[in-house]
Amino acid sequence: MEPTPSLRRFFLDDPEVDEPNLRPEEQRHAAGVLRVREGDRILGLDGRGGVHPLMVRRVTRGKLELARDGEVLREPEPGTPGAPLPRIEVAAPLPKGSRAEEMLDCLTQLGIAAFRPLSCARNQGFARESAENRAENLLRACREACKQSRRSWLPKIHPTARPAELRSLLSQARSVLLDPGAPQTLLQWGAERADTTIVVIAGPEGGFDEQELRSLDFAAPVALGPHVLRIETAVEAAVATLAQRLYDPGWRWATEAQDPRPRSDTKADPPTTM
Repeated sequence: MEPTPSLRRFFLDDPEVDEPNLRPEEQRHAAGVLRVREGDRILGLDGRGGVHPLMVRRVTRGKLELARDGEVLREPEPGTPGAPLPRIEVAAPLPKGSRAEEMLDCLTQLGIAAFRPLSCARNQGFARESAENRAENLLRACREACKQSRRSWLPKIHPTARPAELRSLLSQARSVLLDPGAPQTLLQWGAERADTTIVVIAGPEGGFDEQELRSLDFAAPVALGPHVLRIETAVEAAVATLAQRLYDPGWRWATEAQDPRPRSDTKADPPTTM
């Protein structure tokens, strides 16, 4: 069983309450733009793999009163048994302007589990364009991409890190460093379906400096092709390549009753933080 594809999807404010509510901006969009009406069926997303069937009981002054309309369906978490994809993460500087939101949108559609912004010596842009200052815009892009792509897991956005910190942060992962001059391609690197997180590391458009490159010697250099790519082009192409190679088309939805996790796990802090 899987969620009805034709039903509109909205993010929930608190998925654990008996009478769930949509996030405030989702309320406004559903009632004021999409003209959701009493009796309509919709799907609520909790960002942690859960899809909640809901019925609109009443619409008053732009606010939806909702009732549960079936059991919660769960998409297995990336990297866990039965999931469609392994856990794929990206560590890269944010490009300037709206390109950052567009990049997070595409990476969310492709299935990343997390994104880690990098602060590099040759970063472009201004301090006001840091991930922390753009947090809400980045999260909004991820939420919209989840709804559009019918994805149920909201990617986590890690705090900004420097390249020198990645060795310890990624000690349990398999990491690749995107480099057009690398002696092997990403496909030749030999990605395989495993429990280990795969991390794609990309540098700023001016490249990592020598000190940063030395700190990243733990990551396998891989090429995507002969040309130097923009940040967003490079990481999107890399994640698309990994997703195509490692996607399990036999994955299946689980019901709430089949979810093996303790109930307390579903009440943990949201997976997206800054």
